[in-house]
Amino acid sequence: MVQQLTIFDAVPTIAFELGDMVEVVVNVEEKEVEDYYYLKLYEGSKGRIVKFLPKRQYEVLFAKSNQIRIFRHGELRRSEWDE
Repeated sequence: MVQQLTIFDAVPTIAFELGDMVEVVVNVEEKEVEDYYYLKLYEGSKGRIVKFLPKRQYEVLFAKSNQIRIFRHGELRRSEWDE
C-alpha cells in the first residue's frame, strides 16, 4: 500500500538548528508579488536563527540592523559570517 504525504509531512533534508547562520534567498517568481518584494528587501542578508515556528518557519536575527524577521525554510540557506 502506498501512502501519499502532504508537503507538511515531509521531513526537510537539511534542517536548520537554533544558532545556525543563514542567508536569505529569493525563491519565488515576480508574479507572487508580496512574497517576491518581501524577500528582495532581505536578499543576501545574513542572520542567525533564534526561534522555530510552525510549518518550517524561522525567526532570524540580523546583527547589522538588530531586527528579527520571519522566513520559510526554502527562503534560507546556510551561511558563514564574513567578519
